[in-house]
Amino acid sequence: MQPKARFRQAYKKAVFWLISKPEGCFLAFDELFGKLGGQLAEKDEVVKMDDDVQTFWDDFAAHYYQIQQESQVPIVQDVLAFLKAQRILPTESLLDLGGGSGRYLPALASNSQQYTISDISGGMLNYAQQEAQKNQMTNVDYRQESLDQWLTTTPNDTYQVVFSALNPSVSPDKLQAISQKSQKWTVLLRLTLNEDDLFSPLARRLGIDEFDPNVDAQIIAAFKQQLPESVVEQPFQYQYSELIERQLVAEYYADYSDQGRLKRELDRLFQNQATLMSRTTMTYTLLSWRK
Repeated sequence: MQPKARFRQAYKKAVFWLISKPEGCFLAFDELFGKLGGQLAEKDEVVKMDDDVQTFWDDFAAHYYQIQQESQVPIVQDVLAFLKAQRILPTESLLDLGGGSGRYLPALASNSQQYTISDISGGMLNYAQQEAQKNQMTNVDYRQESLDQWLTTTPNDTYQVVFSALNPSVSPDKLQAISQKSQKWTVLLRLTLNEDDLFSPLARRLGIDEFDPNVDAQIIAAFKQQLPESVVEQPFQYQYSELIERQLVAEYYADYSDQGRLKRELDRLFQNQATLMSRTTMTYTLLSWRK
């Protein structure tokens, strides 16, 4: 499947999650770009991928910002409390690497004398600017660039803190280079578990469950192999329930090859009911280390 086809597939998946389960949409993007990044290695292909990724995020920025607004998980508040408790914040200068539409902007900018947000998508940064204006933040700089561009153009020791949340372009082999850009602290937040009691077991029963290295606890171990022993690991776990319509599930799996099997599985799950309550467990893992 070509990159543009993958983008269309991810868009369809993300729109579904937007309708039914907003938190899951972030997972769809981590999955997509993590796999793409691992498959494209040639320089011209990487440049082409950057262009495709930028276009995709620009096109999806409005939907993603809506997802951000509807999130049920208080991860921003919890991360902020932890960073303050560790005396990482407040700080003089902070970079939000791959900060997107500014989910963490109000919390981080209000605890930094100078806050910079970088992202590959100008469309996403436009929504970050809205967040800054809405919260009357005047200490914000914006940089539109990919991770590799940022690594190339940014001198070492530029920021006191480099922060990156749910950024699938950050791989273990890039951690050392990222750390060099900070004077003091580097903070990395990843989604390491996203499991619900409806979609996850249904996918396994249908034989279409896929392992995603970007949403698995093992990726933290891979990160830690590249980091000093003093790295601090902090998990944040959340659970929430949502009412899911059978029709939405059927539409989500409309391309599944054996629709008869799908119908039998849905009959078993919903038992003549139009809706079903689904519980989701999410775990975020934060890594912080001092230079």
